[in-house]
Amino acid sequence: MKKEVVIIGGVAAGMSCAAKLQREDPETRITIFEKGPHISYGACGLPYYIGDLIKDPGKLIVRTPEDFKEKRVDVHIHHQVLQVHPSKKTVTVKDLDKNETFEKSYDTLLISTGAAPITPKFMEEAPKNVFTLRDIPDGKRIKEAALLSEVKNIVIVGGGYIGLELVESFHSLGKNVTLINRSGKIMKTYDEEIREILLDELEDKNINLHLSDNVEGFKSNAHGYVTHVVTDQKAYEADLVVMAIGVAPGTKFLENTGIQTLENGAIITNNRMETNLKDVYAAGDCASVHHKLLDMPVHIPLATHASKQGRILAEILAGKDKTFPGALGTSVVKILDLTLAQTGLNEKQARDHGYNFQSNFIKAPHRAGYYPDNSPVYIKYIFDKDSKVLLGAQLAGTKGVAHRINTLVLAIDQGLTLEDILLSDFAYAPPFSGTWDALQVAAKASL
Repeated sequence: MKKEVVIIGGVAAGMSCAAKLQREDPETRITIFEKGPHISYGACGLPYYIGDLIKDPGKLIVRTPEDFKEKRVDVHIHHQVLQVHPSKKTVTVKDLDKNETFEKSYDTLLISTGAAPITPKFMEEAPKNVFTLRDIPDGKRIKEAALLSEVKNIVIVGGGYIGLELVESFHSLGKNVTLINRSGKIMKTYDEEIREILLDELEDKNINLHLSDNVEGFKSNAHGYVTHVVTDQKAYEADLVVMAIGVAPGTKFLENTGIQTLENGAIITNNRMETNLKDVYAAGDCASVHHKLLDMPVHIPLATHASKQGRILAEILAGKDKTFPGALGTSVVKILDLTLAQTGLNEKQARDHGYNFQSNFIKAPHRAGYYPDNSPVYIKYIFDKDSKVLLGAQLAGTKGVAHRINTLVLAIDQGLTLEDILLSDFAYAPPFSGTWDALQVAAKASL
């Protein structure tokens, strides 16, 4: 008898699982329910579409429902799963086009509903020019509004990845950009030394920073458009507003199922993506991942984790003995002319989890010092005080950052020490590094 696999959510984890499972076990019947109009698209590319670096949003779409139907994968867009019934092994689905509901049975269920932007209570009736960014329709609406000649002042609320990437997007369009953040700190997963470099870059590009303001609401005109963002400090003129104060796992529809979650709603899974419910799996931004150094489930919503989890789960469902190895929280981001990257623990995490650690922060040339067009790369290492095993790394610079962080991911993954990094046989040529690569300069300075 053919297995019936139902997947809720058709973006990164869900489609990664479906594509791989269809190849591994073509006899399995796969049904996908996606609330939105698109599947299998690169949401991480949306800020670059908004900034007009990418002209056609269709370039972000990897596969269409028709592509999957050719492979006998049944894809339903504009279909929202309202409830899961674990005891009956069914889901209640609403066809949003026809406004009809029905039940669908499953043998195996994958929940891959992603995460949605958090909105404050005062946004229950959002003005016409206030947006959040999650999917392609959101991106189209924001870009269409931002390109209007009368839109000159753009306010972004929130100092995380999405907010800072949008700073670059709107700056590239020649807009006057204001960034408001409540906590006093932007990009909070980075330590202070790296954040200071980012602040210098933002100020150098004339971004208006208000990092200790609490947004309380909006002033709107008679036509329902925001004219000012109101905080506990003052009112800021705005022709367009993007709220980017964080994301929450899309799991509210599971509240009565008994599924176990973290405090923020992320579904707790093991290294096989299993939940506490029989034959129910979860992957992607709606689920937890196991942090290798913290040794606990955490919520790190990144496309890299989602795609890997989906692929590995497909192999598991096809009968293979596979596990997801866990995560280190590795990320990289471009903000204006600056690149930031990190992996492993920051100082707060190391301190809160009882590590006996030291840290060191250095500046080194990203290529041979005498080679033209040189620029510094800033490196912070966090390492065990006694063994000198690397626990975390953060980098910043205009060049030479992104490829170096991946080297440090492997170093942490394999438990390497600073001396291991120092004496590794790294490639060298003046256009790319000094005789001692910047990573080795940082290791030498930390010993």
